[in-house]
Amino acid sequence: MKQFECSLARDDDLPQCDRKIAAFVKYWRGIRPADAVLPGRQHFDPAEIPQLLPLLRLYDVHRDPWRFRYRLIGTELVRVVGRDLTGTWFHDGIANAEETSSFHNLVFVAEGKGLSYRCGFPLLHSRNKDHLSAERILLPLARNGNDVDIVLGLTVFHPVNIEAPPRPVAVEI
Repeated sequence: MKQFECSLARDDDLPQCDRKIAAFVKYWRGIRPADAVLPGRQHFDPAEIPQLLPLLRLYDVHRDPWRFRYRLIGTELVRVVGRDLTGTWFHDGIANAEETSSFHNLVFVAEGKGLSYRCGFPLLHSRNKDHLSAERILLPLARNGNDVDIVLGLTVFHPVNIEAPPRPVAVEI
């Protein structure tokens, strides 16, 4: 597994990744208004990235305590996971959800500290989890340009050769 969190400052912060993730980050950076730190949901137009919609998810951010509700789950994510999580809470059905790296990544992004990238085996239970690897990026959206109220995610799945699956690699940056 490769995972890192980085600042929002530079385009070269992004590691080598799937072209869909790179295009998504480029789109996200391009919608930020000049007078704001972050783009908001009002700047995000799904019609501008129709090829990525099946891979998207949006989380509503709730504070005190931190909670994240799936606002939208793309059709490819529903297919892989085997159910539509739209409207449910991240921690529903996950024992000790607050201790998972995914939860900590969501909090990092929701605090406005930066973006979060992960590459490895999918964390969500899926029908064919043993045959997939995934790349995931989490990006902040802030209606007022500063305080994150939505986390925008994109996951790309890759088939894995089950005879020679990739060995997980941990990277700290």
